[in-house]
Order: sequence, then structure tokens, then C-alpha cells
Amino acid sequence: MKPLAFFSVADNNNLPYFELLKNSLSKFHPDVPLILIGEEQIKKFNDPMFFYRATPIIASELMKEYETVIKIDADTIITGDLSHTWKGELDVGVVNNSNPKELKAYPVSVLNIHPLAYVNCGLVVMKSKQFVEHWKQLCFSDHFQAYQMKEQDLLNIMVFYMNFVYKVDLLDLGDKWHGVISKGY
Repeated sequence: MKPLAFFSVADNNNLPYFELLKNSLSKFHPDVPLILIGEEQIKKFNDPMFFYRATPIIASELMKEYETVIKIDADTIITGDLSHTWKGELDVGVVNNSNPKELKAYPVSVLNIHPLAYVNCGLVVMKSKQFVEHWKQLCFSDHFQAYQMKEQDLLNIMVFYMNFVYKVDLLDLGDKWHGVISKGY
């Protein structure tokens, strides 16, 4: 089994962003594959809700070949080494959705998870097939339609209410910005 791969989902409209991601990621991780799930693959799923459950669908397939799978949004620019995000024992590693400066403009939350604790699907480190399969099942369950942010809300519910089942690394706790942002806090 291969150790690690990144993947990103980008339709034709987002390919220019993906190219920027690819260029920036290759500066820090030239030996780690970045797999594009592009327009042709997206169409094959024939799922009008694909973009709202793509992360666990694609991760489930890639985990047949890779020990660790990292989903990263196509519009991300990498500004540093990310290897610390997949080190150690974890089932899933996640990052915050926003910071205090954005709280009023973008107060995303689900259930009683505070908006500053709410996590984002823009960078998800997945090492547990069990976690990914559970998330995928939820994305095809009746629960899926009940939540506005679909896979992201379900990810938050799993991270905050099932942390006794899964080892979750809240990557934003501490002094790391994960090399994925370059503007101020």
C-alpha cells in the first residue's frame, strides 16, 4: 500500500485554481501525488449532489491504494510544509472553518458547535477507512438532506460528537497555520 496522496475536486471552471494549488504544493511535497478529480470523473458519478459528498466518496476509493488520503480544496495555495498534518496516530485531521475576524460575516455552525470550533472540508487528513466509510454512509442517508452544509455538517457532527470513537486531530489547536494561508489572522 502506498503511504500518501492528496486529492482535489475541480470542474473546468476551477482548473486555473487547481493549477495554482498543484504548483504551490509541488514546492513543498514534490514526491506526494496530487490527484485531480476533474470534469470527466465528476460526470461519471451522475450525482447532482456529488460536490456535497465528494470528499468521503473519493477518499473511500483512494484508501484502497493509500494509507493516508488528504482532500484539499482546488483554490488553496500552499505556503509551507504540511507533513506535520499527517504525522502521528489519528483517524482524521481537520481545520477550522473561520477565524474571529470572519465570525460576523460567516457564522457557520451546526447543532451547538460554536462557529469558531466548526471545521471545514477544505483540508481533511484521513487515515481511517472506518471513519471515511461511516462519513460516506451518512452522506447517503436520510440525514444528508437535513443539513445545510451537507458533508461538512456531517463531518462536524462526527468530529465533535463521536470523538470517543475516532481519534480526531484538531489541527488548528496550537501554533500551526499548516502552510495553507498567507494573509493575516
